[in-house]
Amino acid sequence: MSFLINDGYKKMTLDVASYERIDYWREQICHEFVQLDCEPLNKDRFHGEIRGGLNFGLLSVSEVQGEAQIVTRTKQQIAHSSEAYFLMSFQLFQQGVVKQNGREAILQPGSFTLYDSSEPYSLTFEKEFHQLIIQMPKHVLSRYLIHPEKYTAVPLSGKEGIGAVLSNFIFSVVKEYKELDTIHPELVENFLNMIAMAYSCSVMHNKLKKKALSKDALVERVLSYIENNYANHQLSNQHIADAHGISLRYLYKLFQKQEHTIHQIIQKRRLMMSRQLLQEDSKFDFSLDSLSYAVGFTSSSHFSRAFKDYFGECPRDFRQKIFLESTRDS
Repeated sequence: MSFLINDGYKKMTLDVASYERIDYWREQICHEFVQLDCEPLNKDRFHGEIRGGLNFGLLSVSEVQGEAQIVTRTKQQIAHSSEAYFLMSFQLFQQGVVKQNGREAILQPGSFTLYDSSEPYSLTFEKEFHQLIIQMPKHVLSRYLIHPEKYTAVPLSGKEGIGAVLSNFIFSVVKEYKELDTIHPELVENFLNMIAMAYSCSVMHNKLKKKALSKDALVERVLSYIENNYANHQLSNQHIADAHGISLRYLYKLFQKQEHTIHQIIQKRRLMMSRQLLQEDSKFDFSLDSLSYAVGFTSSSHFSRAFKDYFGECPRDFRQKIFLESTRDS
């Protein structure tokens, strides 16, 4: 099995004596991720390898190959740790099973799932396996996906739709890591947006297949989808209709009696978030171009006009007012 990660570091059980390998493996797994219990299924013949050292902002990427084993994260370990991460496992070889919050994700090659280090979970590999794992602080993903804990141990396919786009994107970036001079924030932002879209689209699609939703419920789900994806520059009426398996005409019909059009709802959400960011002291180093891009606008001039139309003052003046107020208060 070949590795995707060819830069960074690697740690192998072959580097230590055979009688030390299991303890060494447990130590390295805990160091790489979080405190875990790891129980090899064949202690007489065990091998494992970890590759890591790839960081994209607050996201870290690791690759694990190993023999059959069961990995568990317990309440006791959680109680004695301060870590709070979401992890995403992309299955590359054989099968893996992730259990958390009463759900079970059976991962075949090409599929992936999400799990939460602040809740107990287990990973079961009955045969030799190979995974790529993305680890990120919980608060980072929570900015892009509302209540991400609802999606833990929910398997998604990486062979079709947005799941395939997400998988191919991360695999390509990992392979080309050495060629990247700098890690642009937009790269990480695109990845996080794709995670949110993948879960919003796939989970919504499965629910729509299982149950016919009333118009009111569908409107609520469209609004929730907009809330999850407003920062995506590709978000449009057609995009939303496709994500919910309905026609553009029916989408318009759903919102005929609503107070605002879909376009107005999206723009209002983007403007409200931009105003919130401008109010935060820590964001004063944001350029208006970067700010407009971060909330989903593709043009800073369009953003400035829309902001002034909605709030009665341009974003530059609003930022200056907030700055002067904070200076006076201090």
